[in-house]
Amino acid sequence: MLGVLTFILLFLLLSFGVWRSFTSGVLRGAIEFTKLAAKMESDIFDSETKTFVLERNGKEKAVKIKTINSAWNSILSSPTSSGSLYFGPQRENGLHLDFSAWSDGEDDFMTLIEMDGDKVIRESEFNLEKKGLAPAVYTLIDIIERMGSTQ
Repeated sequence: MLGVLTFILLFLLLSFGVWRSFTSGVLRGAIEFTKLAAKMESDIFDSETKTFVLERNGKEKAVKIKTINSAWNSILSSPTSSGSLYFGPQRENGLHLDFSAWSDGEDDFMTLIEMDGDKVIRESEFNLEKKGLAPAVYTLIDIIERMGSTQ
């Protein structure tokens, strides 16, 4: 009898812990991170590799982007970085991405600014510690897909 009562009590405590972690976002964040990790090697441009220009500190270099992982690594080569990513000959006059990443205390942040010439289309700031990588990665992929589809 005591064993059954102990089992029921443990089951209720475990159920409450899972429910609480799901409603607080911890479990949801872990699930989202697991899904994202599985997708990191997915192709962005249907098995095609596209060459972008990465400008950082006045220096430009060509970066080849095929997968989500290669896109993420191209802009986040160091924990504190900033620069711009261009595709096509229009550069600053066309669709491009300005980005910055920095640390403040124990939190890491990232800002992604989608621009069309001088016009800001969308600016997003992410707290990578509190919200995880997924929102920043999905925003980055959305912007890069649209940049890569422009003529």
